[in-house]
Amino acid sequence: MEPTPPPAPCKRVSDAERDRVAARLGDAFAEGRLGPEEFGRRNSAAYEAVFDDELLALLADLPAPGETVGVPSAEPAATGGVVELSTVGGPIRRRGDWAVPRKLRISSLSGPVRLDMSRARIPHSVVDIELSVMSGSIVLVLPDGATADIDRLQNRYSHQRSKVPAVRTPQAPHFVLFGETYSGLLRVRYAHGRRRR
Repeated sequence: MEPTPPPAPCKRVSDAERDRVAARLGDAFAEGRLGPEEFGRRNSAAYEAVFDDELLALLADLPAPGETVGVPSAEPAATGGVVELSTVGGPIRRRGDWAVPRKLRISSLSGPVRLDMSRARIPHSVVDIELSVMSGSIVLVLPDGATADIDRLQNRYSHQRSKVPAVRTPQAPHFVLFGETYSGLLRVRYAHGRRRR
């Protein structure tokens, strides 16, 4: 009997690879394969992963993109419900092609938050973002033409800066921010630095 070859060594992953796995998890949530809590846990684990086997484990029980399981469905479900993203000391990041839910609940004790929605899929006309951030910068990058209302957000020892219009228009998604920030800076802007007219 020939000896079993040793397993291949694990390889360190890049931010781009973490983003791709997070986008696939977002699709799985949109398809109803993951609940909000499970999606939140796996999404956090994706951005904390160091080696490729950690990322592969997060997708092990999910079908490949485009693969159907059992009876074919009629149409993919729209992204809805509430998605919670939380961290104690690490970053919360989303970018690229990912599915934005109807409501995002962001909780961070200490760590930066960056949500780039400039190339995301946003099926809702209004997206609620609830923030509970103790310490850390918050950057929200919106698609061109989107609007954002930050007037309901309470800030203590923090600063807010929005470079996008606050008044909702029918042609683009509208973001409503509320909750509390305690220390740091909130910035809301477009991807290419387009300023308020």
